[in-house]
Amino acid sequence: MSAARKPGAKAMADEEPSAGAAGLKGWSAKARDFLGNLFDLQFRRLLTPRMLPTLFVLAIILSALWVLAYAAQGFSNSLGEGLLRLLLIGPLAFLTLVTCVRVALELCLAIFRLAVHASRMAGHTEDIAGGLPRIQFWKTARKKGEEDEE
Repeated sequence: MSAARKPGAKAMADEEPSAGAAGLKGWSAKARDFLGNLFDLQFRRLLTPRMLPTLFVLAIILSALWVLAYAAQGFSNSLGEGLLRLLLIGPLAFLTLVTCVRVALELCLAIFRLAVHASRMAGHTEDIAGGLPRIQFWKTARKKGEEDEE
């Protein structure tokens, strides 16, 4: 059967391991980048915004497990309570938990984006203010106040 193989079949078989190796190299590069950023003691790059999708998936999984455990506890009490928890309270609790986690993560992301944009604006503000005349109103206010006291 190997003699009846098409000429392109060998080339495709040869490409499969290299595609897997490239995926493994990409994954190991991401892991190395993550660990490098995790132990960056000078905090040059923010790690939290890139972790948010993983944290959200983890929150979804944990919420689902909690709802299942809650329903199982209800079934241990009685069939009616278990069905009530499984079909009514559980889905509502799951949606509430996931929504709260999503809002908290979006708030976290907004704070990080705000910090990035504020630092960019700070650099532009110095450029813009460089050509403007300096007005030092606090010194004149202090002198005026001192004259009133005398």
